Amino acid sequence: MCRIWTAKLCIDNGSKVINLANVHILIYKITGNQLFFNIPESVCEECDLTVNLAQKALDDIRDKRISLEVKPWMNKVISSLLKGGWHPPVLLINGKIFSQGVVPDGQKLKKAILDELKK
Repeated sequence: MCRIWTAKLCIDNGSKVINLANVHILIYKITGNQLFFNIPESVCEECDLTVNLAQKALDDIRDKRISLEVKPWMNKVISSLLKGGWHPPVLLINGKIFSQGVVPDGQKLKKAILDELKK
């Protein structure tokens, strides 16, 4: 099952999917595979904590209209900077910056997601 509902190829099975998500959460993180090298988790512990927090919020809400996408910051630096994401981890909800450089508050994140679902 593909977890990313965009008008792109599904990462899991390569099939074409349509955009079904009302709320799209995008996280740019600096750890992991970046360009042609790997950045250890110790460089940015906030990055992995932010991804885990967002995944936990999605698991708590359990709504199929929410999608989560994680992108490497260095590989996508131009698109991140154009959206205002200067300091990873950058968390965007429907293209608007929710937090950057810090781990967001879990309750505020859930509230922001639920508010976006109501629109």
